[in-house]
Amino acid sequence: MRRAGGSAAVMSKGTKRSAHADLFGSRELARQTRCVVIVAHPDDDVVGAGGLISRLDNVKVLHITDGVPKNGYAFDTGAVKESASARTRRLESRTALALANVPAEQIVEFGLSTEQAPLELAELARRIASFLRQSAPDVVLTNPYEGGDPDHDATAFATHAALRLLRQSGFKPPSVFEIALYPTPDGNKRVLDFLPSEAAEITTLLLDKKARDLKRQMFACFTSQPNLHRENSFGRERFRRPPRYNFAAPPNGGKFNYERVAAGVDCVAWQELVRKAWSELFPDDQKFH
Repeated sequence: MRRAGGSAAVMSKGTKRSAHADLFGSRELARQTRCVVIVAHPDDDVVGAGGLISRLDNVKVLHITDGVPKNGYAFDTGAVKESASARTRRLESRTALALANVPAEQIVEFGLSTEQAPLELAELARRIASFLRQSAPDVVLTNPYEGGDPDHDATAFATHAALRLLRQSGFKPPSVFEIALYPTPDGNKRVLDFLPSEAAEITTLLLDKKARDLKRQMFACFTSQPNLHRENSFGRERFRRPPRYNFAAPPNGGKFNYERVAAGVDCVAWQELVRKAWSELFPDDQKFH
């Protein structure tokens, strides 16, 4: 990653390329783009961006949590089952990403348990900032802040905070695009879309038959999640530039849906955790965005 003021990437004819053109333009341009995917769970990348990832030659992936639900384990053997499930999810993810030409050495797992990410926002931001300095990407793909899943929202917060830390250190941060995953307005159905917002225009990537077939093969790797095929379509993927978030305020018109997926984090706890992390990271700025 270059410090601000360094030379920008340009096309051979001297015309400056936009990050959007690099990522969604011709396949030749896309293959030249250094991309980092930062997502909460080990299937978010495949579900929301598997087709796009398969177009790129230089991709690194960062999974924040192990993706194992907290509500499926008996008390006496819970830890053993959870550990085995984490290993299964990790293997499934690596097998799926290998089909998109992302080798295992390009995949990093922070390994936090489900619902742990909101409790470690400041440390996550620092770790992501360090990861980005080492990876030096042109573009970052990440989760949006939509109030549907606390791990998704923690990933969004930590990624944006990491970019701010990079700017404060004199580095020019990469461009950021968000991955559409869900929810519908009631938060109950997994679709590749965003909630309405004041964000920039949404880019829809239509997958041709070859890309759809590849994505089906990637989905088939997640044998521990048999409903994954039924809950998602294969025809398109959607991306956008992030809006200007206030992470201490509820998204989605003041509504959270955490109670649907999380037992340990509600809207009040989230806001307190954000304020604490922001004060630790940016004590002289309390605008929370």
